[in-house]
Amino acid sequence: MNELTNPTKRDKMSDKINRYGNYRIRLEGSTLIIEIETDFDKVDVQPSASRKSMVIATTGGAKHPAGMDPEVKLNLTLYKRL
Repeated sequence: MNELTNPTKRDKMSDKINRYGNYRIRLEGSTLIIEIETDFDKVDVQPSASRKSMVIATTGGAKHPAGMDPEVKLNLTLYKRL
């Protein structure tokens, strides 16, 4: 299993899962699997820079998934509109 990150990253103040670590990505064969915790009681959901949405999970920019072609990048943001 190749993982890009681990959702056990915690916010120091609230002990909730940090939105920058709220995803797991793994490559199974040729299938990329993304897992995101969506329970707001467990995730440190924060407003976006524009304050128009609440960010639940983000990679914080383009990231290279391990085990894939070096030119392949993933840019992930899961959010809820306000």
